[in-house]
Amino acid sequence: MPRVWLALAWHELSERARDRWVLLISFVFAGLASAVTMYSRSADGGAAQLTGPSLVTLASLLIPLIALVLGHDAIVGERERNTLGLLFSLPIGRTGVVVAKYTGRLLALTFSITLGFGLAALAASEQHRGVLSQLWWPSLLLGSAFLSLGMLISSISMRQVTAVSTVIFAWFVLVFFYDLGLLALLVGADGRVSSLTIERLVAANPAGLFRVEMMSRFTAKSTLVDLGIREQSLSRMAPLIWGLWIVMPVACSGIFLWGKKSV
Repeated sequence: MPRVWLALAWHELSERARDRWVLLISFVFAGLASAVTMYSRSADGGAAQLTGPSLVTLASLLIPLIALVLGHDAIVGERERNTLGLLFSLPIGRTGVVVAKYTGRLLALTFSITLGFGLAALAASEQHRGVLSQLWWPSLLLGSAFLSLGMLISSISMRQVTAVSTVIFAWFVLVFFYDLGLLALLVGADGRVSSLTIERLVAANPAGLFRVEMMSRFTAKSTLVDLGIREQSLSRMAPLIWGLWIVMPVACSGIFLWGKKSV
């Protein structure tokens, strides 16, 4: 059984390595990250200090997109090719199939993120390489959470076009509109919403949690205080939130597929 599981995970990795859309977005991310570090290397003063925040913004936009693209067709693609029943006949169970697919695609995502930051590091100064090294692990957590969400969307979708539309919608909502919604809430509530509520709402979104964690590293400590976010409280919540975002969607995918009588 472990050999079957490993073979399926390796198959997923090799298939994703040839996915032109994943490769395209990965090289776009690598190119933009390299451009940011090259510009910062030639800039002086305040412009050079923006390297960290600029890379954080870039990663929070593109890594969720790469992860969702990687995960959107994991199950529904097999369903449309009429090969899902064959996969579920393997001696690892339906949950094992989902976890193997997630693992293989997570390895592909890891390669994509490493490629992006690795190419950027080649063009960066020694100081900026330190910034890139601080971004790698949090970026992988961010991608893992969105990949897990993509797997769930793929599991509940009956057609691949539906999965594509849903992951694009999820990307826009979580990466763009979520923060705008919080801003509208703050303005509309006119101070009636507590800072603790806002802190929890920001941290509940993996993209928001990633930005806030990175902001605590690359900006002044007073910045988070001005936003009503307590760094100590955030550091306690972060492991639990990351764990829930990474584990729960994959687990729900397995539960949903177990509940299907036919696929």
